[in-house]
Order: sequence, then structure tokens, then C-alpha cells
Amino acid sequence: MSERRESSELPEIGFKAALLVFAAGQSLLPESSVTPWFILAILIYLCTNLLFYLLRKESLRPAIAVLSIGVVIASFPDYPMIILLLPAHLFELSSVVAGKRGVASFLLMLIPLALIPRDLMFLYLLIAAVTLIYFMVLNSYGSKLRGQRSELERMRGELERLHIKLQESNEFLRQSEYTVKLEERNRLSQDIHDNIGHAMTSALIQMEAAKRLIKTDPDKSSLLLDNAIHISKEGIESIRFDLKRMKPPTEQMGVNRMKLFVDEFSAKHPIRTAFSYEGNIDFITPIHWRIIQENTKEALTNTMKYAEATAVSIHVQVLPTLIKATVADNGRGHTKIVKGIGIVGMEERTAAVGGKIIVDGSRGFSVTTLMPYTP
Repeated sequence: MSERRESSELPEIGFKAALLVFAAGQSLLPESSVTPWFILAILIYLCTNLLFYLLRKESLRPAIAVLSIGVVIASFPDYPMIILLLPAHLFELSSVVAGKRGVASFLLMLIPLALIPRDLMFLYLLIAAVTLIYFMVLNSYGSKLRGQRSELERMRGELERLHIKLQESNEFLRQSEYTVKLEERNRLSQDIHDNIGHAMTSALIQMEAAKRLIKTDPDKSSLLLDNAIHISKEGIESIRFDLKRMKPPTEQMGVNRMKLFVDEFSAKHPIRTAFSYEGNIDFITPIHWRIIQENTKEALTNTMKYAEATAVSIHVQVLPTLIKATVADNGRGHTKIVKGIGIVGMEERTAAVGGKIIVDGSRGFSVTTLMPYTP
């Protein structure tokens, strides 16, 4: 009930105010005199209606609605036009008491016809019909509005739930990442202790023994030194193996960085973005990857500014002697290319490794980076 009041109070007040102005205007024709009783009745009527909407206690609303109806009926003998205010209050009383609307409310509005003069019957029926239609439409609008508010509240709750879940997931990811780092550090420490530490300790012991025997038993000392050198070499190889195993391949770092960059761009802008590569990407060095990513970033910026595109593709290809990276969109393009600071920067960046830039605006807009490499 409180939701219905919030959504329909102002339209209801406006409708009843319009009826009051009409009825009072018809009652105060030039041949009628304005009496203090009429002014008092209007003031009492206004007070009861304001009280009806100001009070938030639902149990008192039927009594106030009955009081308004009583004021209208009491004023009817002297000012018959006031009876036109009755349909709105009868519909209101029916809604408050029984929650009934429609045919039942309209039948309740017809009860005062027995008291109304014949010359007012048609106007009263017209006002009753208009009141019924107006309040039914208002109720339908209020129901839809309440449904939209309920859906909005549900969506807001769902959004808050997803936000909390996302925060929990991020916290879980941070904790997982920290745990993985701790486990990796612990594993590396254990490997160094078990393999490299023991090897170095054994080599040191044998070198100490060789130092003591170098004068008394040169052959034995030489054998111990050879063992120490062999153990040290194995320890160094173990270190290299562990470090190589920990460090990701260069090609994976470059590809993953490009994928991450493309995903971030797609998330921030309403453009479909695709990334692909072919060939032996092992030949792409870190400096090549850096140039590709910087040129791609600049090309995507130009696409956002000028191309009016809906899709863009990024393709990296390793040819027998060239590394080719193309950024192409489906925008409007331009036959005459004006080299701004961005394109000049791409050319200078690519020229540093002996490469060049090809810009084409005939079909959409594309930027191709060509860089030589030695297989």
C-alpha cells in the first residue's frame, strides 16, 4: 500500500483539485452568493484531503475518507455541484477498505444517483466514468512502476552480490598468487640446499683436503682437485637448469603480453578485437616484441580517433627473413595518409632495427610493421 501511495499521490491530488475547482466554479455562478458556510465547507474539505495524504497510519485513512464524503454530502443541499467530488472519494474508499477497483468501485459510485437531481445525473455519470478510467489507468501505471522498481532493486542487489563475489575472487587470487610465490620460493630454496649446497660443500671439502696433500701426495691432491672441479661444474649446471626452468620462454612472454594488451583494449572499447600469429615465433626477440606492441598501441589509438571502425585485427607473422605485424580495421579509411606524430614515431621506432612501416587507407585503415631478422 505504501508503494501505491508513493507512485500515485500527486496524480490523485491533482485530479481531485481539478474536480474541486470545477465544482466550486460552477457553484459560485453570479446568481449564487458566497456564504461563510460554503467557505468553511471548502476549507474543511481541503483539510480532510490533506490529512488523508499526510497521515501514514493506514488504519486512519478510511475514517478520513468517510469524513471527506460527509463534508461533500453535507454541502450538497445548498451547493449541488459539490456532489461531483463524490466519485473520486467513493473509489478511494473502496480501494482503501476492500482493495476493490473496477466494476465494484463504479457500482459504488452509482449509489448517490438516488439523491442527485435529474439535470445533474448525466454530468455525474460522466465524472464517475472519467474518475474510474483515470484511477484505473493510474493504478495500472503504478503497478508497472512498482514492477520496475522491484526489478531495479533486484538488479541492484544482484550487482552488489556480484561485486562482493568479485572482491572475494580478487582476494582469493591475490592469496593464491602469494601462496604460489611462497611455495616456489620454498621449492627453489630446498633445491639449492639439497643439490647445489651439498655439491659446493663436497667440492670445498675436497679442495681443503687437496691443499693439505699437495706437498706430501701430489697425485692424490690432483685427483681431489679434479673431483672438486667436476662437482662444481655439476652444481653450476644444476643452477642453470633451475633458472631456465623458472624463466618462461621469450616467445611465451611476448605472445602473452600481446594477448593481455588486446584483452584490456577490448574490455575498455566497444570494438571487436582479434589477435593471431603464425610461423616460428621463437625468432621474435624481446626488442621486436616491444616494437610490435608499441606500434600496435599507436595504431589502435588512431583507429579509435579517426576510423569509426567496429572491428580490428592484429596479426603477427614470421616469414623466412622478416617479421610482419599488421593492424587492420574495417573503418572508413582514407586515400591520402597524413603522417602525424604517431606514424612518424612508429617509423623511427621500427627503423632502429632496420625495418619499415607501411600505412594503407584504401580499405579501412591498416599499419604493417616489417622487421628483418637472422634465422
